Amino acid sequence: MKIQIAMLAGLAISASAASAAFTVQATYTGTAPGVWGNVSIDSGVGYVGPVKAGAFNWQRTGGTYSGLQGNFQTFCIEIQQDVLPGNNYTYDVNTVANAPLPLNLPLSAPMGALKANKIAELYGRHFASLATDNDYAAFQIAIWDIVYDGGDGVSNGIFRAINFGAALGQANAFIASIDGTGPIFAGLGALSSDDWQDQIFTPTPGSLALLGIGGLVATRRRRA
Repeated sequence: MKIQIAMLAGLAISASAASAAFTVQATYTGTAPGVWGNVSIDSGVGYVGPVKAGAFNWQRTGGTYSGLQGNFQTFCIEIQQDVLPGNNYTYDVNTVANAPLPLNLPLSAPMGALKANKIAELYGRHFASLATDNDYAAFQIAIWDIVYDGGDGVSNGIFRAINFGAALGQANAFIASIDGTGPIFAGLGALSSDDWQDQIFTPTPGSLALLGIGGLVATRRRRA
């Protein structure tokens, strides 16, 4: 049986810390490994790109969240906004279920628990074995398909992808493997911004990953 990864330190957050959102400041340094192709979020009516599907690379520059340190990687969970290499960004730390933000069409609400659980299973099944450009591109494409369509394949629904070569078939295989039986990667978090492309991350190993606080971000926004 595959290893179920658990990062439980984040469950022990103090009441005093719950009064404010945690933040991460980081410089985006580029996407690699990955593959270039085209994507659509209007059921294939129009495609944008080329865009590079793969791992987003960052260097932490500040913020109040201790769960990401040094250089780290993320995957994108929002196509409508951008980040540009060399620029520094400030994000709120969020739960995956409460991301992405803001709510841009065709997303009328954060992805919710069902899609977040599918992404956690995608990570549990495949994240540890990612190695090649196609692996990373397929993983990113599968995440996009789950966020926008719940995981119906890269040629169906609102989100569609073309011109990524062998990564498309691999993305469909990743999606098809998600059946609710796990393993589940516990401990994923999201980086949310009203202005920049939301990301999903795994906390730095050995850090005090203050997960479980992402719902506070959404609560703070609603009360603002």
